[in-house]
Amino acid sequence: INVARIKGDMDEDSERRIEYFHMLLGLVAGIASGLIGASGGLVGLVIGYSGFFLTRIIFKLSQDDLSMNKWVSKGAMPFLMFWLPTWIFVYNL
Repeated sequence: INVARIKGDMDEDSERRIEYFHMLLGLVAGIASGLIGASGGLVGLVIGYSGFFLTRIIFKLSQDDLSMNKWVSKGAMPFLMFWLPTWIFVYNL
């Protein structure tokens, strides 16, 4: 019995893949933001927020599987932890 699929809960493997996906997005957004310059923050925010919708499409998740609250912990935080340091590093090169 797959208990993890009851009531929209994800298994640990799916959560881990979502976190890795957002870390990769954060790295790409950080490089893009750093190359654009001071207004790169807007680009990073757009890439980060689009990651919410991309995650639902790529991993075939419903609204119950990935709500906004779950996305903040599983997607937005790993994204921010990679985006901001990468942006600062690339911007200061």
